[in-house]
Amino acid sequence: MYAKMSKKGQITIPKAIREKLKIGNEGAVLFLVEDEDVKLKGIPGGQADQLAGSLKKYSKEYVPLDKIRKKIKGKIADGIAREGLSD
Repeated sequence: MYAKMSKKGQITIPKAIREKLKIGNEGAVLFLVEDEDVKLKGIPGGQADQLAGSLKKYSKEYVPLDKIRKKIKGKIADGIAREGLSD
């Protein structure tokens, strides 16, 4: 089955596949990347919140969200400081 990707990288999952995966309006899709293949796993509505942390085994290391936010804020501050110095 074929689905075209939008400019934003979005696709619509065809109805037949949504029905096969048993996902409705509140459902979710888990993407499993194995070598050069991508598999989809349907998560029925109400169970999507249970996915939290389920991809940990695929990451190289766990980085807490507050640490990521702090690093991003630091990079933004550095960029703003550099812009101020060049004026």
